[in-house]
Amino acid sequence: MPQNIQKIHYQGKPIERTEHPHIVKVQGVASGEPIILGSRIMVRTIIEHYQLGSSIVEILWDFPHLTSAQVHDALSYYHDHQQEMDGLLAQATYKYWNPRLTKRHRGDAQALS
Repeated sequence: MPQNIQKIHYQGKPIERTEHPHIVKVQGVASGEPIILGSRIMVRTIIEHYQLGSSIVEILWDFPHLTSAQVHDALSYYHDHQQEMDGLLAQATYKYWNPRLTKRHRGDAQALS
């Protein structure tokens, strides 16, 4: 971990600060995904809104407790960690989860019969 990144705690859970001042990771919050500091809003959520065509102003309207700096930092984090974030975005889709859930459901049904 770089020296300038500090660890602090949130309700007993370690907070991992990133090189982005408004973005942190907290084990046990949002499955450890990057979130906006002071909220439980995942960077992925902001990216999804932006990729669906929402402007910064519209995102701020949808999340009035966020600042413009926080939203811009989420977008910046995405660009600095695009491979990680694209993986998280891909895992948050119906296309990713449907085969896994269908397979699990079939396995559960076979175990019951």
